[in-house]
Amino acid sequence: MRYLALLLAAACALPAYALTKVDIYSTEVVVDSEQPNADELARQQGMLDVLVKASGDSSAATNPVVKKALGKSSQYITQLGYTQVDGQQAMRLTFNSQQINTLLTQADLSSWPVERKNVMVWLVEDNGYDRSIVWEHTNSANANQLKKEANRRGLPLTFPIGDFDDITGVQTTDLWGGFVEPIAQASLRYPVDAVAVIRLQGNSLRYTLYDQAPDKLGKNTLAPITGSSSGELAVATAIDEISDYYAAQNASTVLGESAGMVTVSFSRISNADAFFTLERALGRLASTAKVDVAEINGDEVTVRVSLLGSLESFEEEVLRLGLVKKSEQIEMEDNQVVVPETEVTETTDGSLPQDNALDASGEVSTETPVSDSVQAPSVDVAQPVGPALRFEWLY
Repeated sequence: MRYLALLLAAACALPAYALTKVDIYSTEVVVDSEQPNADELARQQGMLDVLVKASGDSSAATNPVVKKALGKSSQYITQLGYTQVDGQQAMRLTFNSQQINTLLTQADLSSWPVERKNVMVWLVEDNGYDRSIVWEHTNSANANQLKKEANRRGLPLTFPIGDFDDITGVQTTDLWGGFVEPIAQASLRYPVDAVAVIRLQGNSLRYTLYDQAPDKLGKNTLAPITGSSSGELAVATAIDEISDYYAAQNASTVLGESAGMVTVSFSRISNADAFFTLERALGRLASTAKVDVAEINGDEVTVRVSLLGSLESFEEEVLRLGLVKKSEQIEMEDNQVVVPETEVTETTDGSLPQDNALDASGEVSTETPVSDSVQAPSVDVAQPVGPALRFEWLY
């Protein structure tokens, strides 16, 4: 028992470094009541903030799929309420994580995992005649701005608490001069994954980022990341650069078909003008994120469509184009659709290669009777068997 207690004490004495889980799907947005549709604008801004945090891409607002999805921001919200931010009315928003991640895939944006490195910040301010270290409890406008910008990007920051150990452990000259050993020793007591030294002089900022835990500082040849900025956006620029660095290191792109992807066929596409007109029209629909051509077989074009809305709304929008009509299908009870027999081929022994009964979503129905002479095919119901919708070109 005594040995167990000693082991536990030793374990507790060792620094424990773990990534920090960030709530990237919630945000607070100040509502500008002087603007028309103020609430709608706040919802769109909140959704954009979440997409930037989730992707790690500060330019997400320029993505065409994101621009289109912002118009449907309400469909992504799971919780909405009101609060106060700096004395102003603000909207508190939480978005559906699965829908946001699906949108990132549809927009070909990367996904920055919610488990992120926690950065220790040693901030030194030079007011022209004195230099001082900013502690957690210091009423510093620069520190508050750093926290605000870091929250915008989903970057976890830790400021020193400024107790006796901190005050005696590191000097302003150590931080301003970039002396690694005292910086590492002063940071050891904090469970962080990296250390940043930020020097502010007027509206000019310089930073040095050591992308390693404090116990590793100065013990290898890993070069620090440095940067500088100036002007009113100096703090925001520095946080963007550090966030972009970590997002590039850890973000990943999800490949393959995403939720909301359907296969649609269009027949009687007999010339290039019809093909390009159709492709452009589908891409402009409010319900589509992107359209990819899957196959061209004679006058039939099959496309894969990533949907921002429901399949029903997509079908309605396609028909409203006035360019196509829905292909003739035989409707059955229990919402099944049978592909016309002319599209079914037989094998050399006269048996059918697969049963032709499809449900309304294009999946093989498990309730379809199968004769004794034909074996039911093995079908993964998660995969589309055929086009979910079929249309004919009118011109």
